[in-house]
Amino acid sequence: MSIAAETKALIEACLAGDPALASLAVVGTAPDTLSAHIAPGRPLNAIGGSSFSPHPPFLRETVVELVVRMQRLRWTRSLPYNPKGWPPEDRDLQALHRKHDKAVVGFECGPGWTDLLDASFVWLHEIAPDRDWAPTQIKEKFGTLRFYWYGDLPDLGDEIISVAENVSSHICEVCGAQGHLRKDIGWWSVRCREHAKEAWS
Repeated sequence: MSIAAETKALIEACLAGDPALASLAVVGTAPDTLSAHIAPGRPLNAIGGSSFSPHPPFLRETVVELVVRMQRLRWTRSLPYNPKGWPPEDRDLQALHRKHDKAVVGFECGPGWTDLLDASFVWLHEIAPDRDWAPTQIKEKFGTLRFYWYGDLPDLGDEIISVAENVSSHICEVCGAQGHLRKDIGWWSVRCREHAKEAWS
């Protein structure tokens, strides 16, 4: 699958049910040429299998931007652009502590969310390089990402974190491929087809 096709499929999963998906355009053959556009605005209160009241705390263009940023990192990490051949490992997740000044807490989640967290920290630094804020806990809860923080972030920062939590429900926590939120013997997790089979066997 190409980087554009994989990115489009992930955005469609995250925003499933939103009529604005008809306007989604994703182009690019490599990380440095990948881009995506969608009609701006707030998505419906039920998208991608999640419900929000009264509406999602983010705009659809923020979802698209974070997914594109994540995909660029994911495909760059696995030259020559074969992400299935190089899934992130625990050492990649732990390396985020050295890469980002604000990554000051442990990651209580699997390595599959490495690129999602990396992209989130990069974007947060871009919009708030001198703001006094820090995460207090980053973990998996009920199968999806929870990113707790305190301090001073602009509204877009809070939106980016909300989007990261939402996008995590479509990314395998083990390998970073597109996945689905599943319940197995009372435990929720996000797994791709391959790792769901391993969990159930």
